[in-house]
Amino acid sequence: MKASSTDMANHKPKDLPQILAVFSASLSGLSSATLFVFPSPAIPKLLTGDYNFTIEEASYLPVISSLTMIVTSPIFCTATDKIGRKRTLLMSGFFHIIAWLFVAFSKTVWLFYVSRFFAGLADTVLYAAIPTYIAEITTPKIRSLYGNSVLLFIYCGQLLSNAVGFYLTIPMTAFVLLICPVVFLVTFMLMPESPYYLMIIGNEISAEKSLQKLRGLNNVQDELKQISSDVKRQLSETGHFKDLWLNTSNRKAMMIANLARAFQQFSGMTAIMQYTQYIFLQAGGEISSGAASMIFAGMLVFVNIFIGVVSDKFGRKRSMIVSSIGCFFVLVPLATYLLVLCLINLTNTEVDLSKITWIPLLGSVTYVCLYALGLGFVPTIMVGELFSASIRKYAVMVSNMIFAFYMCTTTKLFQVLMTAYGLWLPFLFFGICCLIGGISSYFIVPETKGKTLEQIQQELKGNK
Repeated sequence: MKASSTDMANHKPKDLPQILAVFSASLSGLSSATLFVFPSPAIPKLLTGDYNFTIEEASYLPVISSLTMIVTSPIFCTATDKIGRKRTLLMSGFFHIIAWLFVAFSKTVWLFYVSRFFAGLADTVLYAAIPTYIAEITTPKIRSLYGNSVLLFIYCGQLLSNAVGFYLTIPMTAFVLLICPVVFLVTFMLMPESPYYLMIIGNEISAEKSLQKLRGLNNVQDELKQISSDVKRQLSETGHFKDLWLNTSNRKAMMIANLARAFQQFSGMTAIMQYTQYIFLQAGGEISSGAASMIFAGMLVFVNIFIGVVSDKFGRKRSMIVSSIGCFFVLVPLATYLLVLCLINLTNTEVDLSKITWIPLLGSVTYVCLYALGLGFVPTIMVGELFSASIRKYAVMVSNMIFAFYMCTTTKLFQVLMTAYGLWLPFLFFGICCLIGGISSYFIVPETKGKTLEQIQQELKGNK
């Protein structure tokens, strides 16, 4: 007897519970981004008025959070296995609240540094837990379409921070944006823990309940058995720190994940985001630096609303290649324009550039679109996809420390090159790095679109 359509529908996983869980977790990204990009609207104000910081003092604001990530990654990456993905991620909300309170009441540069320390703790928690959490709670279909949601929320946070920070004082900005971590904490407390984690600690009953909530089904026995089998197989492998380097598939995954992160960070986006308003202030143009930075952040939000569908068609590898090469062809002309502007200022030559002052904004918007296509999300997703359960905490720990080092390096390098030679040189440098990243992605980045975590593991081992 054939099953009726109603019976089949009752056994088909529902997408909405997974999407809600992904979106709720991604709110931590929004909260993180408001703090991460806070230097963009804050630095112009900190250099004048009541604060009167030097550019050297202000330049450490974007760096401290990255340095904190390097130091504290071992603690919080271990926490994801000790107390769970959900509880670890919840900690980020509390750290964000503390960070904003320091911003609200700070008058000295050292208290702002303390705020950036707590922002760094929150970022460590975020990057330790969220790639794993999203990878483990979603089906391949939902992971492909919504796996980059955290980036969408991050870009929403950047837009919010630039807008609020431009119009309000620094203390008022802190009090308004304090709402973000509070909303995250309230909503995410209602979400289920990862069924993979619950199976890892041997709590099969809770794993089944979690899976039922995530799939919107009562009967999840088939998938539960598959997860149990996958976890047992992965945990049967040795799971020591040294196995990251001694095991061939782990070593291959580490190389892929960290080179992809390098391509992402040396595209320059992290540095540019934290200096957006200062960059547009220096580059000139008819549009104010505040408005230009909001357009820049707004385009990141707009593009990422649709990028999941586009990237799902392209696949991981092609997205990285097109994104990197495209950014090269945008950043080099931008660097050329900024070099001409620099030479004009140095020689005090009177040249009318009024007809081409739109170049920085148009170039930035195009850069945003191309970055979002691949560089923005592929490296982040891969950290949660490439490693087996037995080794994931060590892999995420090392990857996050390297990732933080990349962020710290590129952000400080941007400021040093900009101060010493002008804006054109960091843009040229990042453009050349994008070209190298695009060519390298062809040989390095694997295609993981539409594959389960176990299928990806088997392919890394060379089992087709």
